[in-house]
Amino acid sequence: MENHRKHTLGHRAFFLFLSRRIKFAAFLFLLAGGLWWGAGRLSGDAAFWTGYAAEIVALAAAAWLLIVLFYTYLEYRFYTYLFTPEAFVVHQGYILRNEVATLYHQIQNVNIERRPLDRLVGVSTVVLVLSATQQASDYNRIVLPGVGKTKAKLVQKELLVRARRHASGGGPFSAASSGNRNG
Repeated sequence: MENHRKHTLGHRAFFLFLSRRIKFAAFLFLLAGGLWWGAGRLSGDAAFWTGYAAEIVALAAAAWLLIVLFYTYLEYRFYTYLFTPEAFVVHQGYILRNEVATLYHQIQNVNIERRPLDRLVGVSTVVLVLSATQQASDYNRIVLPGVGKTKAKLVQKELLVRARRHASGGGPFSAASSGNRNG
């Protein structure tokens, strides 16, 4: 994979992110539909107020859906990663930007996880397990959600090749790789 080129998660990641957040909006639309159906069964003031409540819930559901779509798009758009000669860098967030860079020699495992929803959408989750440190275990993992299946295998292969190269002393700043040998 290319150095210094930002990679995105892929178009399917948007739908994966959206599926995690759309449940409440779907519930509100079902509630509005139930209220609308119930208003047709009632008469008089009860029908009026039930229909009015159905309209309010439907407007709230539409507003919530727009907010969720916007938030999900921003999360998808600003979740990128890149390979540099020294480290693997992940950027995420749009208001509070989070940039995580890990040196290749710290990578212990690169796992590809595919849950049933991931398989349905056609994506994978790439999980980098870093060598043990004194920090909490949350800092020992880097997660790339929603990467396409083929691209996930390429990322895994590239990270393992770079980790192996850097662990054996063949990193970008070593004497062997720069051609400066003493002796």
